[in-house]
Amino acid sequence: MTLHALIYDVECLPNYFSYYAADLNSDAEFYFEISQFRNDAWQFYAHLEWLMRHDWFMIGFNSIGYDYNLIHAFMTEPVGFGPAQFYAVSQSIIKSTDRFGVTVRPQDRYIKQIDLYKIHHFDNQAKSTSLKALQVNMRSESVLESEVPFDVPISPDDIERVMIPYNRHDVTETKKFAIISMPMIEFRLQMAEQIKGDVVNFNDTKIGKQLLEQRLEDVCYTYNGSRRERRQTPRPFINLSECIFPYVQFEQPEFQRVHRWLAAQTITETKGAFDNLHCTIDGFTFHFGTGGIHGSLDRARLAADDQWAILDDDVASLYPSIAIVNRLAPAHLGDRFVTEYSNLKTERFKYAKGTPQNSALKLALNGTYGDSNSEYSVFYDPKFTMSITINGQLLLCMLAERLMTVPTLSLIQINTDGVTYRVHRSMIWMVDEIRTEWQRLTMLDLEQVQVRRMLIRDVNNYIADCWDEKKGKWYLKLKGAYWTPTKHPDDIQNASPTAWYKNFSADICAKAAVAHMVDGVDIETFVYSWMNPFDFMLREKTARGHQLFIGDKLQQRVTRYYVAKHGEPMRKVMPSTHPHREGQFKQARGVSDADYIAWHVANGNVHNPAIHTKNKSVYEPSRITNMFAGHMVRPCNHVRDFDFTNLDYGWYVLESRKLVI
Repeated sequence: MTLHALIYDVECLPNYFSYYAADLNSDAEFYFEISQFRNDAWQFYAHLEWLMRHDWFMIGFNSIGYDYNLIHAFMTEPVGFGPAQFYAVSQSIIKSTDRFGVTVRPQDRYIKQIDLYKIHHFDNQAKSTSLKALQVNMRSESVLESEVPFDVPISPDDIERVMIPYNRHDVTETKKFAIISMPMIEFRLQMAEQIKGDVVNFNDTKIGKQLLEQRLEDVCYTYNGSRRERRQTPRPFINLSECIFPYVQFEQPEFQRVHRWLAAQTITETKGAFDNLHCTIDGFTFHFGTGGIHGSLDRARLAADDQWAILDDDVASLYPSIAIVNRLAPAHLGDRFVTEYSNLKTERFKYAKGTPQNSALKLALNGTYGDSNSEYSVFYDPKFTMSITINGQLLLCMLAERLMTVPTLSLIQINTDGVTYRVHRSMIWMVDEIRTEWQRLTMLDLEQVQVRRMLIRDVNNYIADCWDEKKGKWYLKLKGAYWTPTKHPDDIQNASPTAWYKNFSADICAKAAVAHMVDGVDIETFVYSWMNPFDFMLREKTARGHQLFIGDKLQQRVTRYYVAKHGEPMRKVMPSTHPHREGQFKQARGVSDADYIAWHVANGNVHNPAIHTKNKSVYEPSRITNMFAGHMVRPCNHVRDFDFTNLDYGWYVLESRKLVI
C-alpha cells in the first residue's frame, strides 16, 4: 500500500510565515512564504486545497499541537490572512496554558494529519523528545537550531541565509523519522478500520485501551440525555486483606511476616503504599513496591557450564494474566471486562514479538492495568490495581520460596515478572516439578530461558547471554548502562521503536565494556580502533531559561559534542532558585519561609545563625555547573566538526572501564 503524504513544517515570526514540504515517496519539495517581502498566499491555498481534494495525509512532528493550527486558521479565512495573523495564532498557541484548547478537533481538520510526536508518545512527560534531540539519536549530519530569534521581525537576507535552510532541514529530518516510523504508521492505518477516533495519532498504549474501551462501551459509560459520563469505582480506602488471593501461602517466616503486614494494611492512596517493605532470606533481599518486586546480586559474574545451569523464568504477560485467570475486573465492568481483556491477550500472540502489532497490544494490556489507577479512565478502580500488583509480587515470592528449597539452587535476580537462578544440573528435575506445580496452582505460564552467563552491576544494569529457542542461537540481553540502540554501528534506522526518547550519548563506552566482558577484547584497543564518529558523540539538552556554554560561546539548547584533547570547558548556567533573594544570606535547613521572611522584613540582610546557613553563603543571581571537570569538549553539531585526531580517547577508555564488572 502506497501512502500518499507530504512531510511538512512551518515557521512563524512577526513578519514572516513559511511552509516547507516534501513528498514521502519522491524527491518533490514545496516552499511557500507569506511575509512582509513575498506573498504566496493563493499558491499556498491552492496547494492545500489539492491535498484536501485528493485525500492526502500531512505528516509532521508536534504538528497537531502547533503547525496544523496555523494552516487551519489560514484555510478557514484565507483572504487578508498575512504574517501578522499567522503570528497572532502562533502566539495564542505558545501562550496557552492548555495546549489541547487550541488543537483543531480531528473531525474539523481540512486535511488528514499524522503526528509522529504523538505516535511515539513524546507528549508523555517522561518521554518528551524534541526533533533536535531526535536528530542526535538518528545520527544526522547536522543538528540545526535557528540562528535568528522567533519573536522579532526577520530581514530578507536572514530568510535566505537562515530560515529557508532551517525550515528545509527540519522537513528532511522529519521525513527521515517518518520513514523509520512507517511500520507504526501502517499499523495505525489498519487499526483505523476497527477503532473509533483519531487512531493514526494514537500512541501504542492508547490504541489497545481504545480497542478495549470500544468493546465495553455499553458498560463503560452512562448517558444523561446527550451527555456521556464515564463509569468508575473510586475507593476512599482499600483493605489489602481483601486483595490478597486465599491460595497465597508461605513457609519462610520472613515471607509470612510480609504477608501478614500487607494483609493488615488499610490504605487511602496507592502511590508509595509500601515502597519501603523488604525482607532478606538466605542473604538475598526482596524489595517490594507499588510498581513491582525487585532484588538482585550486585557486581556479580556468573557462568553456566557442564555442571551448573543458569535459568530465567518469566511469567508470560504477568499483570494481565493475573487479572484474566483470577477473573479480576474493575468493579463497575465485571465479567465483560475479563472476557474482552482475555481476547486482547489472545490477539497479541497472533503477532510475532517485535512487530508493531505485538508491541502495541502488549502495551495496551499493561496500559489498561495502569489506567485502572487513573481517575481520568473508564477502567478506574484502585482496588483492581492493588489486587494485581500485590498478588504479582507474592506469587513470584511463592515461586522463589519453593525454588530455594532445591539443593544447590541460589537466586540471582527477581524483577517484576520473573526470577533468575543458578542450580546444579542434577537438580533441574526438581526445579521442573516446582515450576509445573506453581503453574498449576496459579494458572500462570512460565517461559524459561537458558542463560550462558550473567554480568550484573545491579538489578537494572546487567548483561545476560541467553539462548533463543526459536532462532536456535545465543543473543545478548543488555539492560540499563549496557544497552545500546543497535548492534551494528551503521544500523541506527533499525533501533528499537520504543527507544527513541532515550539519550544515546557515547555509545562507544557501553560497546567497549560489553566487548571486554563478553569477548575479552581489550578496552583501549577497542576504543582506539572504533571508526564510527557518532558513537563518540554526546548530547546535552538544556531546559528553558538555562544556558549552555563551551568556553565563552553560548550553545544551542540541544548541543552535540565530543570530549577533546584540545577544546574548551563546558558549563551550564541556570537561573537563581530564589531570584527575589539574590544577595541575601541563605535560609538554614529547618527554618520556615515565614520565619526567614519575617527576619528580613524586620532586620534586613543581617546574618543570624538561627535563620541563615552558618557559612554565610548567599543566594547567587545564577547557578553555574561545570561539566566534565578536568576535561575539554568540542561542539560537533555538524559532523564535519568531529575530529578523530583531537578525540580525548582517554576519557572514553576511563568511562568504559567504570562499566566493567
